[in-house]
Amino acid sequence: MIILGVDPGLAHTGWGVVETRGSLCRARAYGCVTTKASQPLAERLGAIFNELSEAIERFGPTQLAIEKVFFGDNVRSAMATAQARGVAIVACANAGLEVGEYTPMQIKQAVVGTGAADKRQVIYMVRNVLALDHDPRPDHAADALACAVCHANLIRTRAITRDHAAAQMLEQEEAQHAANREAARQLTAAASAAHRGGGASGNNSVGRLRQSRRSSA
Repeated sequence: MIILGVDPGLAHTGWGVVETRGSLCRARAYGCVTTKASQPLAERLGAIFNELSEAIERFGPTQLAIEKVFFGDNVRSAMATAQARGVAIVACANAGLEVGEYTPMQIKQAVVGTGAADKRQVIYMVRNVLALDHDPRPDHAADALACAVCHANLIRTRAITRDHAAAQMLEQEEAQHAANREAARQLTAAASAAHRGGGASGNNSVGRLRQSRRSSA
């Protein structure tokens, strides 16, 4: 499975492509789309759309993992990030990618093990999980890779849970079939015993009747 992770931002949109094989997760490529505040908004959004579209065409991901927008005190910055995020989702939707959305805390929890992890810890874990020989830079690209790793972990966990549930259901069905077979066996045995007992009683009655007739004669 190939996953495109995106850390959206109008000035910097990080992206990273991760491929998973079983429990292994490896980075195929990563980068960052950088735009300037002096550029028109349409041009900046177009640059994000075009570069992400090129990455999708080149590496062929089937899944998108993108960070959710956090609306804090700086609403203006959040709105700009939301615009970049929307463009990224459109680029991926055009290519038919399935979308997974995660908060920064969810990503940190999945990659580091705690939602309170700092940037340095995230980069360290991304490097180790993806078996890189260097820290992924810039930070926006590292965050995009972390988002992709989070998505990969969630899909793997869901698959394990689904397989476990299926195995439990199969065990329950087999146990029920075994119980049904045992109940049928016991019922058949009881019916056979009753039939044999009824036949013996009938024979005894006939014998007694014949003996009674001979006595009367």
